[in-house]
Amino acid sequence: MNNISTVNPIDWTAEPAPRGHWLRDKAVRYGIATIGPVSSAATQFALSLVMLRQLSPDAFGSFTFLLVASQLSWGIWSALLCAPLPVLLATGGVDDRAGSEDTLLTANLIGAALSCAIFAAIAYSLHMKPAAVLCYGAYGAVALVRWFGRAYCYAQGYPLRTAGSDVAYSLTVIAALTGMLVLARGDPEVACYAALLIGAVAGLLPFGFALLIRQLQAVSIRAARRYSAVWRGHARWALLGVVTTEATANAHVYIITLLQGPAAFAPIAASALLLRPVNVAQNALSDFERPQMAQLIAGLKHRDIGRSLMAFRLALAAIWLGTVSAAAILFAVSPRLLFPSTYDTHFLAAAAILWASVAALRLVQIPESTLLQAAGAFKPLALASLWSSIGSVIGVLVLVCMAGALWSIAGIVVGAAIYWYWTHRFATRWRHRAFGQERDDPCLGNAP
Repeated sequence: MNNISTVNPIDWTAEPAPRGHWLRDKAVRYGIATIGPVSSAATQFALSLVMLRQLSPDAFGSFTFLLVASQLSWGIWSALLCAPLPVLLATGGVDDRAGSEDTLLTANLIGAALSCAIFAAIAYSLHMKPAAVLCYGAYGAVALVRWFGRAYCYAQGYPLRTAGSDVAYSLTVIAALTGMLVLARGDPEVACYAALLIGAVAGLLPFGFALLIRQLQAVSIRAARRYSAVWRGHARWALLGVVTTEATANAHVYIITLLQGPAAFAPIAASALLLRPVNVAQNALSDFERPQMAQLIAGLKHRDIGRSLMAFRLALAAIWLGTVSAAAILFAVSPRLLFPSTYDTHFLAAAAILWASVAALRLVQIPESTLLQAAGAFKPLALASLWSSIGSVIGVLVLVCMAGALWSIAGIVVGAAIYWYWTHRFATRWRHRAFGQERDDPCLGNAP
């Protein structure tokens, strides 16, 4: 199988260090894994703050909705391509792994090209300016190519390239936005999407010319046809999981925007900014842990799996505590440092408390969810998110109609609690079966 570089990759599957050094080494690796995503998060946070003050509530609501739509596409890409990638590359012979790699690279390029029109149509439906529509459509497609590139580098053992892509993206977005708003005094609505597009293109550069050549060489009709096996074995359940997870996590975005308009969604989006570091951290650490867990599972290293889950939980708990403490200090000292006077601080504080509850429930299920993804057990994850999505959609609809937009977040709490219950239950069953303590469970699908 062709690697993207001749530089020796970091051996993430090496035998663990002595106990005294294990947690330290794990912390270093977590640091590498979070450098890039944290920089991306800081950029999106800064971009949202600028747009919060530059745009009207209606335009800011549309802006946030489009960011949610692009992030949903990343989740779909993770289901269709990124999550199956480490599973396929950890199993089978050399020829099988090379064939799987060609298939996913082909699907990545073709799918991203087709998605451009979809992103542009969504932006057009929100009555945005033509230049903004074009920039957002192109950004959505390029961002998908970059998203797969990140997962590809992780799976091949080049995490620094992934971090470099995130840093390049972040710095370029900030520089481009500053130039267009401050120096050229451009239209803020167009400038933000143009900056995102330029940043996404810059984020491809750290992957190197070799990855571009590998991507283009892999594309073929034969490779595209082989994707049906990936779909049947992994992606269909993962995609169902993403769609229903999106309903669990963001039902309020679509329901409020549809029923009450982008302006009603704006204060909900503004309050969610406070918990953004938690969301970024859980995604970054999940991307980091998934390929490692896949290798540990393939090597039958069950004890190391348990240690990884423990370190994962500790890291997520620390991030949650730090984020919630910072939000509490902000409201106690001066909330206007962050939020303009057009937003009600009492509404924002109540929303922040609800968001903290949602974040806590999500964090307790992330390690088990990542374990099941690494094991290829996408069916139980899909079933868990299916039940939780039903709870979220019903809860949000009822609460929006009866109590208003603020309490829609409580409907998300209901869905998150349901998802935690089922994910914990399925992960426990998988670990029992992996240790030979339980008979096969049909709900676990194609897990080893």
